[in-house]
Amino acid sequence: MHQVAPRMDLEVAAAHLDHGLDEDSARRAGAASRLCESLRVPLWVERREVEAHRTAGESMEAASRRVRYGFLEEVRSRRGAAFTVTAHHADDQIETVLLRLAFGSGLTGLAGIMARRDRILRPFLRVTRKQLHDAALRSGLSPVIDPTNFDLTVPRNRIRHLLIPQLAAADPHLGDALQNLSRAAGRLQDKMDRFLIRRLDLKTAQGESSVNRRHLAELPLAVLPFALSLMHRAAGLPYPPPKKAREDLFRQLRFAMTIGCDCGGGWRWESEEDRVWLRRSRPQQAPFAYTLKVPGECFIPEAGLRFRIEPGIAARWMFASSPRRTGLSLPIVAGDEVTIRNRRPGDRLRPLGCAHTRRLKEVLIDRRVPRRERDRLPLLFVGPRLAWVPGVTVNEDFKVRESEPVWVAQIEPL
Repeated sequence: MHQVAPRMDLEVAAAHLDHGLDEDSARRAGAASRLCESLRVPLWVERREVEAHRTAGESMEAASRRVRYGFLEEVRSRRGAAFTVTAHHADDQIETVLLRLAFGSGLTGLAGIMARRDRILRPFLRVTRKQLHDAALRSGLSPVIDPTNFDLTVPRNRIRHLLIPQLAAADPHLGDALQNLSRAAGRLQDKMDRFLIRRLDLKTAQGESSVNRRHLAELPLAVLPFALSLMHRAAGLPYPPPKKAREDLFRQLRFAMTIGCDCGGGWRWESEEDRVWLRRSRPQQAPFAYTLKVPGECFIPEAGLRFRIEPGIAARWMFASSPRRTGLSLPIVAGDEVTIRNRRPGDRLRPLGCAHTRRLKEVLIDRRVPRRERDRLPLLFVGPRLAWVPGVTVNEDFKVRESEPVWVAQIEPL
């Protein structure tokens, strides 16, 4: 890349992540630094202990990959670079196809490593490991060996060092055949993806993906795994969901009003309005409760908010919906206490304009508050009565009345 960049009017920068998986990792980081210094290529080096970043049920290999690509994207973004280029080569592709065959992968797995995915380019997929090694030597470079590549407890290493040599000895054209298979599968996968993206209205947001629920449920059973694999790849996940998770989702699509099931690696499928989302699993929100003397303010670290309440004057804005502030006529005076907490089973209130009380859970569902946000809402209680649900409603009993004292409650991000 350094040699061809001037001819292509490109700038090259480098990034090296020390995974901290073995005692030799710091030496390899040092070698990367010396190489880039000799080539006068800017380099970002960082150490991240992968073990500390693993999620529940995630393998070390998968965690390493996720952390590594997250780091590379951070560097690319900070640098303002157009692409991240990796050195995956033809032998990596062969190993990947065999590895996925061993795990019973389908079309997506047989397509192997993609030459381009979003802002990641892999231009050496038709170049062998030996060709790259020889090119490095001709350039006067000394390749650095990663000893973890010889750990035979890792499935990929077993395929590389044990299986492929035996298969290649019996059929010297094995590599070409597997690469042809990969390219054919990739072409079919592209056609399937284009169809599913249009049919399901695939969307991505903040590293998560969603599709139209009804159209997903209407797909033929044989096509559903391709749709779920597409969702996983759109969210940046390296592997499709396991069979047991797919079966659980299929049942919920057909028979359940709402969808919520884990799909492994710290991810889950959830329904929201007319869509099915693939989202990171989040730990259950811990209960919180704060007592506050009025007027005053308090911090709510569990919700990442500051809560404030103070006297006010009736104004026009108080009669319109606002997500972060409201006016209330409360039976309190300076020095009295109010409570700010998240929801509990049995919470009820009389929503604005309602003639009777309702369960808070029903109100939040009706107002389409995302499930993941419901337990984080800081609710204002006056004694045992729920007075304000931020961004949702106020209690009809406490709506602003010009003849009564008005209090202004508001929340602000920390």
